[in-house]
Amino acid sequence: MQFAKAFQYKKWANSELLDIGERQLHLLPESDAVFFIRILNHTTVVDSLFISRMSGTPELYSADNTLETPTYSELKERIEKNDSWLVHFSATAAPEILAKNIAFKFTDGDYGKLSVEETMIHLLTHGSNHRGMASRTLASNGLERPKDTFTRYLHEIEPAAAKTECNT
Repeated sequence: MQFAKAFQYKKWANSELLDIGERQLHLLPESDAVFFIRILNHTTVVDSLFISRMSGTPELYSADNTLETPTYSELKERIEKNDSWLVHFSATAAPEILAKNIAFKFTDGDYGKLSVEETMIHLLTHGSNHRGMASRTLASNGLERPKDTFTRYLHEIEPAAAKTECNT
């Protein structure tokens, strides 16, 4: 699997959503604005928990979200930090690291075990799910949502591919 490209996409998609969200957050009803921030904060907290588990460092959180809702700038900083770590890790992790199993305790007390590769797939799908929820919050209020599909990302980073004619 091309994890490096997938995590570069995740970083790009998060940035797209955060930029659009920042421009429109003041247009959302307060409860939706709080939801938008908190669902993305949940995603980055989970990223952080699994980064700690993959890297063998102490976990920074004891729950899957913070008690306090972060400011928008704090949220962006947390997401950027975690996304940058994941992009670097995914580009440099050797196959034996990806195959390594990590045993851990979920924040709800249950126990789990995943390979690093499975963990990375989880982070990609988990992030995509919650970006979709945040985007839907914008759309349900008649606001612009990001055009953050993987194909759009690929065409942005490889513009020549977007111009290739198809022989159908």
